[in-house]
Amino acid sequence: MAEYSTLIIDDDIWMQRILSKTLASYGFKTSYLASDGYNGIALAVEHQPTLIIIDILMPELSGHQTLKILKHIKTTKHIPVIMVSALSDVENLGLAVKNGISGFISKPFTRATVYDKLVDIFGTEKLELIIKGIPIDPEELYVNEKVLAQKQEEMLESITGIKEQPPAEPKPTSEEKPTPVVKSDTILKHYQEDEKKSIESIKKLLLKNRK
Repeated sequence: MAEYSTLIIDDDIWMQRILSKTLASYGFKTSYLASDGYNGIALAVEHQPTLIIIDILMPELSGHQTLKILKHIKTTKHIPVIMVSALSDVENLGLAVKNGISGFISKPFTRATVYDKLVDIFGTEKLELIIKGIPIDPEELYVNEKVLAQKQEEMLESITGIKEQPPAEPKPTSEEKPTPVVKSDTILKHYQEDEKKSIESIKKLLLKNRK
């Protein structure tokens, strides 16, 4: 039996459980769980899952920033990413598509919605093999890149009035302390300089940036 896995990056524990159970029913028996983008990136590099699910709103490192970094790391850029969020406005959808998502699921969602997105990424025949645990050649696992590119273009075309710049971050009130902003470029530069670094050194870097 082949082992297909997913990485779920979401700070909502209940959502982690729902997605994990749903994806397991479709053949993705192993789920790696992360409550923030830092640990999510580390797990993605370490395990290189078959599929990655990311929420948009997360503490410290947003889903958009996490996605952007994953798509610039050599060992993870090929992994399809589905973004799951209640934020389905034009700006967030447009930014997610431009950063390289393979699909978007709006909360709340149904099993049928998840299935449809999996079909978009793997195709009906290959998804059936995944459900049965039948091995598939890694080079033939995902839908042809041209097909995925076309789907991304269709997603963009379906979104009108996309702004080039991401939505502005809300300014903290006098009673709130601003969350320290960690530049994603710093983390990305670290990976690009030496992608052979051990997972322990990667975790140390992420923990350092979280302080």
